[in-house]
Amino acid sequence: MTGGIYDLAVIGAGVMGLSAAFIAARNDPKQRIVIFERDIVGAGASGFAPGIQINICRNDGERSLIDRGSKFWRGIYPRGGWHNGRDCDVFWLTRNPDELARLAGMGGTTPSTSVELTERLSSLPNFQIADDIAVALDRGSYSPVDLIVQDLAERLRALGISIFEQTSIERIRQGPRNLLLRTSDDSEISARRAILAIGPWLPESPLREHLADEPRLRVKKVVALHLAARPSSNCPMIGLLDDYAFLIPMIADGYWLFSFTSQEWDVRPDSDALHVSSDDLARATAILAKWFSVDVPAIASVRVFCDCYSDDAVPFARPARAIAGLQVIGGGAGNGFRFGPACAEEAIRSLYSP
Repeated sequence: MTGGIYDLAVIGAGVMGLSAAFIAARNDPKQRIVIFERDIVGAGASGFAPGIQINICRNDGERSLIDRGSKFWRGIYPRGGWHNGRDCDVFWLTRNPDELARLAGMGGTTPSTSVELTERLSSLPNFQIADDIAVALDRGSYSPVDLIVQDLAERLRALGISIFEQTSIERIRQGPRNLLLRTSDDSEISARRAILAIGPWLPESPLREHLADEPRLRVKKVVALHLAARPSSNCPMIGLLDDYAFLIPMIADGYWLFSFTSQEWDVRPDSDALHVSSDDLARATAILAKWFSVDVPAIASVRVFCDCYSDDAVPFARPARAIAGLQVIGGGAGNGFRFGPACAEEAIRSLYSP
């Protein structure tokens, strides 16, 4: 770490922190920006998330986050140039089409038929759609977020931005003129402004004191199963709205990813301690059994991680408590890829406003 004062210090090298650094560098390439990561780039939820982009949202606030996040990603990956991912059709299946129409909002969906979907699911031959299920066509995308954050990190390094891995920030205090950041190796770094984006580590971190009491933060386990069925090249993504679960054709990896909601809360962000429980498997099997007329595809492997959730499950960007020039962003709630860039943009705008 070189001497002098940084214009911006970012704490956390997940999708939110790297997006913030990228936006700041794009706004002013002459800035001195530094990024600190307690582990390695993308070690948190960003290292495991499938990077789903869908139009579904619950309110106008989420719609704004989606629209701004999509604009950010289109600027970096025009014409769907995702890493091991793609723009694709999304077929929504539900017994409640009115609820789908409400959640789709301005994004809209197009009524479709089970025949149109079944014709494209040759790799899931036993997938069955009941007569009382409404089918709607939408557009979306997916891309493994671990590849995205590695690409963002390389782009930032190419701009001369330093990323220090295996370096945690233990303390942030207000200096006479700048922020003073104490690192795990007992160095002290000066920065004019800083962003704290440490994801699932935030609730138990000593840096948690810089976040106001609201929103309340909790860490939840996230589970996905890899189904042993090889998707074909034109497979769409399937959204099972009533269970808020997804079947994602990971074409490059040769399996279908089944993402569903685990109900295990307040877990420790320790990858060695996280595992798929019998309750997780029972929940996943119950959902899949609704859609397969014979046998559900075998489970080839699993992925399990955790993410930080706020009370309303919507990511946030907020000024720190009692520290001027520090913004806290987080609460990815499994949607950091969709919503994170907009939160990062809000934090940068706040930090650099007159």
